[in-house]
Order: sequence, then C-alpha cells, then structure tokens
Amino acid sequence: MKHSIEWLDDAENAVPEERATVGDLRLWLNGQNVTTHISGSDLDDHVTVALFGLVNGLAHDWWTIFGSRDREFSLRRYRTGYLLPDVRFYFDGAAFEVSAHECAYVDPDLRFLSGTQEVLSRADGEAWLGGLITDTLARLKDRGLPTNSAAIRWERVQSSRRSRERFFCEAAGSLGLDPYNIADKLAGFIESAELVFDDEPLIEFVSDAANVDQARLIGWVERMMRIKGHQYRLAELRPIVDQLARNAQPHASGQAWAIGYRRARAMRRALHLKPSQAFASFIELAEKLGSKNFTLAPKVDGINALRREGAHGINVHIRNHGERDFAPSMHLFALARAVGDAACFPSEEAAPINSLQNAYRQAAGRAFAAEFLAPIDEIQSMRADDKDQYTIASTFSVAPQVVYHQLENKKRIAQACA
Repeated sequence: MKHSIEWLDDAENAVPEERATVGDLRLWLNGQNVTTHISGSDLDDHVTVALFGLVNGLAHDWWTIFGSRDREFSLRRYRTGYLLPDVRFYFDGAAFEVSAHECAYVDPDLRFLSGTQEVLSRADGEAWLGGLITDTLARLKDRGLPTNSAAIRWERVQSSRRSRERFFCEAAGSLGLDPYNIADKLAGFIESAELVFDDEPLIEFVSDAANVDQARLIGWVERMMRIKGHQYRLAELRPIVDQLARNAQPHASGQAWAIGYRRARAMRRALHLKPSQAFASFIELAEKLGSKNFTLAPKVDGINALRREGAHGINVHIRNHGERDFAPSMHLFALARAVGDAACFPSEEAAPINSLQNAYRQAAGRAFAAEFLAPIDEIQSMRADDKDQYTIASTFSVAPQVVYHQLENKKRIAQACA
C-alpha cells in the first residue's frame, strides 16, 4: 500500500488546517491505483481533498483501528465533504487487510472503479496510515500551523506506542473507547485483565467483553487462575504441543486458518488417531490428553474457555453451557479450540477462547477444532456415501454448521495442508 500527495497552494477553504492540506491524493493497493475514477466522460487518477479531516480522524481512531478485531473501517468514514474511494481495512491481531471496493457518488456523478485487496503486516499497516498522518502534519508545520488537534493527538499516540501503555490503549480501543478519556470502572476492568493476559490475548479478551458483566467475567478468570487442583489439567498436552512446534514446517501462508488446519492434522498424527476416529464428548478428548476426571467450569458470559499454564501442565477451563441440546457439542468444540490455541501458539501465556470471529488466535483455534474433530477428508467420504450434513455432524459430535463450513472451506484446507 502506497500513497502520494501533490499539495496545492491556491485552496480557498475557510478552515486554515483544511486550506493548508488540500492536495491531489493517489493511493496504490497491490500495485493498482485505487483513486482512479470516472467523472462524467473523464478518467482521473487522483482525488483532490483536504487531508486534515482524514488524518485527524485516523489519529483519533488509531487505537480503535488496531484494537478492534471484528470491525471494519473505511476511509469514507473520515471524509469531510470530499469524495474518497471506498478503501476498507481491518486488523485481526496479526494481519492488516486492506481492500478497495467499487463505489459511486451522485451530484457530482463519479464512480471509483477498483476492486482489489492486499494483506499487510501490522508494521506495514501502521507505516501506511502513519505515513498519511505524518506527511499531512509536516505540511501543516510548513504552512505555519504546527499546533492542531491532529498533531496533539498524534504526539500522544506516539508516546503510548513507545511504552507498555500501548496494550491498555489498544484494549480500550477494542471496545471503541478513547483510552485517554475512559471511565474509571472500565479502566479498572482493563487493568485487572492486564494482570492475567498480555499482548494479543489481552486485546482478544477485552474486545469480546463489551456487552457482558465485566466484573463477573474478570472475577471468573481470576478464580480459575488460582485453582491448583487437577480437574482442569491436560497433563499430556504440553509435551505434545512442544513437539509439534519443533517439527513445524514453514509455510508461505501466515493466515490464521492455514496455521489452524495444519496443526490440527499434526495433532491427529501425534495422537495416533485413525482417519475416521471421532470423540464422543469433551471428556473423551480430555482423557486422550491425560486427564482422568476433567470437569466443566462454572457458567459465565464473555468467554467459552480459558487456557492457562499450571505447575504440572496446561489447564483448560470450559464454561458450562448447561443442559441445552447443543451444549455437549459446544463443550467439545470449546475444548478442541483451547487445544488448538496451545498447538498454534505454544508459549506459556494465558489465553481466552471466545466468540470473536476474525481475531487471529480465535480464527486459528476455530480452524484447528473443525479439522481436528471433523476432518474434511472423512466428511467428503461420508458425503460420497450419501450421508447428509446432520448425520455427519452427529458422527463427529459437532454442530451441523461445522460440517457446512468444512465443506465450504475445503479448498482452503487443501491449500493450507499441501
């Protein structure tokens, strides 16, 4: 992702910051100019905009952009009367995905043509957005306007990025909150979570806690962290995941789903499972991993399972879903996701398993659980024998949606495991 700005000196905007930052903006995504558009009968390769509003919005939303895990942003969110292409971006905790979508405006009639995407590292995503901000702030300084709301905010963001404060800021941003203007109760919740989780697990934990009783949730986590018994311990899991990590082969794709699918197959091999072997319940899976009396943890909203390191191995706490019809499959899938988190991310840090869809670790664990519990090759074999989706799901003790998504993602699985 690249950009260029040709500043214009004859703008007539009323606001000094806008007047100083009018320029011809070009954006390139995956080598394609996504600011190319049709205006009437003309084809133009740039948009003329006042960039102050855009960069002011990006600077103020910085922590929300890099904290949110299931939320997409668009440059059009920050337009102040100017026409911008529909360039969308979201961050999953590891990859910064940018996509351009065809869009049209009326009065004036204008249509942006491109539809392409590019996946960047976090560093490259920050460099792109940060470059837009710093280029515009440099222009304001050159025009005698060094002190403005964007510059003040950006200086504070930069200061936080250079310290451990960035984790708190990103966690607050994951809730859509301004970390520099946050209620004491919410700040206390995040600070308590920082005592348990670090880095990406912290952000994923806080991000999924927006609409739950946060005090009860963090209290549940703290109680689980203190338990010293063996009813949650998977005694044989740690040596297995360490061996998987040593034997892991490098792969071109760093996508979360690719890591999950590959480690799922490696885990089945490590456990010497037959291709068609299934687990009837979470208890059966726990026994395979060295637990003789594995139990469920008390019910709580905001988390499906907690994986943590104990003195004698990995502990997994699965929240109880009660006696509902789908509870057994949810308990099994949650345990498989926690095993997947340990297999994909073998460091000894506490990690939540929750309902986030696009967060990197959650996506990896979900892909792992699907392929580990219901291998695509066996699903396709059963389909060839005219078994329906519900029969297959019952065979593997998973929800029918798992079978559906496995079939939907069969090409991805083959690509990841090639």
